[in-house]
Amino acid sequence: MGQVSIRLNGYVYSVGCQDGEEAHLYDMARHVEGWLQRARSLGGAASESKTLMMAALLMADEIFELKHRQISPQAEAQIQQAGHLLQREGARQERLARLAGQAELLAAELERAS
Repeated sequence: MGQVSIRLNGYVYSVGCQDGEEAHLYDMARHVEGWLQRARSLGGAASESKTLMMAALLMADEIFELKHRQISPQAEAQIQQAGHLLQREGARQERLARLAGQAELLAAELERAS
């Protein structure tokens, strides 16, 4: 199990993670620190607890917005259905092209035979 030290809001924390996920944890800590800096810029010289609360609200707002921008289950089903229709149409077009090619070969053979 990996162990990393991250700095958030001026404090160092020792955090465990799965081996190989250390870089991801550092990236997340940098992201959170960015939110803390943004919260500090909005709140002036606020207490640590207020800064943490503001950062948490800013992150929650971003998560809320991202969740609501997601495609609805109905729209996702329609997209999948359209994809299936396009695949079937592509297969139909390929079959028609093969049949047309066979018809041309038959016509050429008939022309030679006559």
